[in-house]
Amino acid sequence: MSASDEEPEAALPPTKLADFARKAVERLTPEPDLAGPAAIRTMAAIVRDLDGLPEVSITRESKHRLRLGRRGKVLALALEYKLPIRALELEYLNLPGADPTSPKFRRYTFYADRGANGSWHRMDDGGELIDDVQDAFALLYPELGKP
Repeated sequence: MSASDEEPEAALPPTKLADFARKAVERLTPEPDLAGPAAIRTMAAIVRDLDGLPEVSITRESKHRLRLGRRGKVLALALEYKLPIRALELEYLNLPGADPTSPKFRRYTFYADRGANGSWHRMDDGGELIDDVQDAFALLYPELGKP
């Protein structure tokens, strides 16, 4: 094999730029969205588990938003996956007698490493999504008492 048969790149001297480009690709490549599929599964599980609850009203308002309520009650909940920030949001709609300074919604982030299927925890480290949904349903069904 003669020198003229060698690849042109082999004749070029190495630079630090190749290392720089490799690091940039590693750091700037978007991470896979694990939260999106988990959010859809979680909302589907909530709908499945509430099926058969007397007077429950579940409405799909958009691709990533559910409205949960009880027929004849003003209070409702909205559960929505916020794609830009990869978070689930639980919003209290028309909460009667609520303190105007209290939060109207809570956001949850997905932890894939917690539990067999991962879990959703409040961004302020204050609680878990399913527990908060259950507490909210206690407001919709006061005759059942607190769980």
